[in-house]
Amino acid sequence: MLKHKPVFKTCLLLFLLLSVCFLPAFYYVHRTLKSHHVALLNENILSKSSAVYRSLEKVLPGNNREKIISASEDIGNLLKVGIVITDAAGGIAYAFLNKNIPEAFTEDNVVAYLRKGSNNNIFHDESLQVSLISVSIGIPDVGIKSLVVISPLEHAHAAISSVSKKIAVCLLIFFAVSAAIGFIIIERILSPVAEITRIVKNFLRGDFTTRADISSRNGTKELAKAVNTMGNRLQTQQQIISDSEKRLTAIINNMKDAIMVVDLQERILLINNMAKTFFGIAEISPGRDYLWERIRNETLQILVKQIMKTNAGFTTEIEYASPKKKLLQTQFSLLQKDNNTIGILIVFHDITDLRKLENTRKEFVANVSHELRTPLTSIKGYVETLLENHTADGGHTYNSLKVIMKHTQRLDNLIKDILELSKLETNELKTELHELNLYACIEDILHTYKEHCKEKKQSFRPHISQNLPTVESNEYLLRQLLTNLLDNAIKYTHVGGDVGLSISPAEETIQIEVSDTGIGIPHEHIPRIFERFYRIDPARSREMGGTGLGLSIVKHIVNLHNGAIKLKSTVGKGSTFTVILPQKQQKPSAAFDGK
Repeated sequence: MLKHKPVFKTCLLLFLLLSVCFLPAFYYVHRTLKSHHVALLNENILSKSSAVYRSLEKVLPGNNREKIISASEDIGNLLKVGIVITDAAGGIAYAFLNKNIPEAFTEDNVVAYLRKGSNNNIFHDESLQVSLISVSIGIPDVGIKSLVVISPLEHAHAAISSVSKKIAVCLLIFFAVSAAIGFIIIERILSPVAEITRIVKNFLRGDFTTRADISSRNGTKELAKAVNTMGNRLQTQQQIISDSEKRLTAIINNMKDAIMVVDLQERILLINNMAKTFFGIAEISPGRDYLWERIRNETLQILVKQIMKTNAGFTTEIEYASPKKKLLQTQFSLLQKDNNTIGILIVFHDITDLRKLENTRKEFVANVSHELRTPLTSIKGYVETLLENHTADGGHTYNSLKVIMKHTQRLDNLIKDILELSKLETNELKTELHELNLYACIEDILHTYKEHCKEKKQSFRPHISQNLPTVESNEYLLRQLLTNLLDNAIKYTHVGGDVGLSISPAEETIQIEVSDTGIGIPHEHIPRIFERFYRIDPARSREMGGTGLGLSIVKHIVNLHNGAIKLKSTVGKGSTFTVILPQKQQKPSAAFDGK
């Protein structure tokens, strides 16, 4: 019956509780019974002593020994008591001990009793199994002092022992019945609870096949319903999670990018099929194999340590030479839980073919531009010669030459910008950044563009801070940046408008702002404004001589400085380009030398 631990514990508790209740009850009943029995004994010996006294009252004054002894024997046998009569000196005058008196009891015991007792005192001697009472007589002429009546306790104790045993048996029977009933009730109540507990433990182990019995009438029906409902919901959630995990695993394993997750000890926790293919890994034990064991790439190991140290994600490029040489764009991201980093997500994207294609395109553009520049220079020279030999008479030939010259110049500008952008992209310029005094760099630029604005009847408003620090840059690149921004500002600002140039320090950076009150840029075009050949109004741009590469060149120069560029513009009110360049360039770590 006690097959469930909660039931066993509750039954044991019931047993202890019943024991605590019944043992004191038995002790109390026994003590009460014994006290009541002693009272009865006292009452009995008092009545017997009175009867003995009345029987001997008539024969004692005569002091006839034979009559006193005869009367004592008669009443003693009748009442089953012993009778002792003492003289005035306290000695034994007459004595009769009935056969019911224990043999161990003698007249000397009476003397000892009289010495420590007094008249009308009752004394129970448990060791000798007798009760004694002394009654004062006081007959001076005869010399008799007191009457002692002795009654045996053997039968009295037998009676009380018998009653106590019967009470104990009754209490034990009651205890057993109470315990049995309690056990049955507990079993009926707690067995369903124990079963529900077992089912819940199965739920914790992921086993949702069993359900609780809801037909019970012992008060657990609602609990069983609640547990079954919980089981159904947990099973549904587990199925949803399982399906989500399967979908996620399928997505990860079928991605064209290699994905890997490592913990803070650099153990590989997750790796998809593409990553295994990239790095030539056949089998792996997640959570046991280390990154440096399975992928032999020093750059990758340094980068992983770097992200752990800086606690910030980044993207870079890594060359991996085994089994085939690949260029991998690698993104490192932190995996966090409760704002604590628990691992690193690494995504590898193979850009080998893309980089080859990009390099081929750049080489093609550069080669074509070089090939076009030579005949274009010749054409430009001949046109200039023809223009010099014709007077500006406005004739047809002269006007045609002016149109040829205009478009030749536009083509020449376009080729120059293409070559410039190509050099920036391929780092063909091999420019080195060094400490640069901005005042010396921008002095002639301020003068040049003041004249340009004057020619277009525009106001040039420079605001150069008086305490500019040196900046780690390159004079050629910085001039290109300012020239392209200021050319755009002048080009798209109406006559009478304002063009502004502001240069000021901001914390550990230099902030350059080029503003104008020109036509402005619609908001939807801003995200693409730095793309190559992107024009908001192609016709107008061509009319103004724009190549569509100026802002792209600016963006590349800003990136070379590890800076940032922002644009704010309102149509009809003008635009503001803000360039932020760090005063000092961060030294590249060894991790990035492997790109």
